[in-house]
Amino acid sequence: MTPTPRTTQSPDPAPSGALRSLLPVLGAHRATVLRTCLAALVDQAALVALVTLAAYTVGTAVTEHRPPAPGTVAVLIGLVLLRALATWREMDLSHDLAYRVLAELRVRVFDGLARSAPARIAGRRSGDLAATALGDVEALEFFYAHAIAQLLASGVVLAVSAAVLAALGPWLLLAVVPAALLLIWSPLIEARGRAERGHRTRSALAELSSETVESVDGLRELLMTGSLNRRRARLRSAGRRLARAQRAEQSWETGAGAARDLLVVAAVIGVVAAAAHAAS
Repeated sequence: MTPTPRTTQSPDPAPSGALRSLLPVLGAHRATVLRTCLAALVDQAALVALVTLAAYTVGTAVTEHRPPAPGTVAVLIGLVLLRALATWREMDLSHDLAYRVLAELRVRVFDGLARSAPARIAGRRSGDLAATALGDVEALEFFYAHAIAQLLASGVVLAVSAAVLAALGPWLLLAVVPAALLLIWSPLIEARGRAERGHRTRSALAELSSETVESVDGLRELLMTGSLNRRRARLRSAGRRLARAQRAEQSWETGAGAARDLLVVAAVIGVVAAAAHAAS
């Protein structure tokens, strides 16, 4: 089999409205979006209330040497049950929304490929193009199922929590606001690097998928021409490139996640330290 020439292009800088361009497809699902946002808001608010009340209960038990009142225990149990129910409901609604949207996007992608091919595939193999397009569509599942409602709910909870902390003691915000700003800005600062690493991973995956499909389709020709070993070598090489790209991407994301966790822990410690200093 004669290899089809491929062109490798570096990812273009993401436009400022890239995320906004993913939102219009939600217009046909406004009711589901609203219910998902409300469920996410209840989930996160219940978590904040549960952690706050649990910390207060433990602190009271340690400092005043008395067990929590039955009413407090009942409220804690109610918050646990409420959060479990809200978490389940939010996951159910968000994934239902995501899969409905992805179904529509797949139809649009295939319609676009049908209109463009073969005139506009720019020398790329159809396997590469289809694998990349479907991979990009599937990658949007995380955005629609785990980002929109959760980000909106987090913003509301953060604003309300900051207002409560400001009412209790403005100095408490000195520990929360810097950490919150860093958590918000860090993905924006590293957006280009993430796009480049994601592009390398998707390109390597598309290449491996296309090589595999073409190898299976042309197995008889490979056996007749004695090219099977060369094809195996190409598959191994493509697999190694994919593994390297995935390791680089996962290593960075693991480190970034650890840094975010440290920021959250530092903010909590700062709030506790500021409150202890004010109480002393």
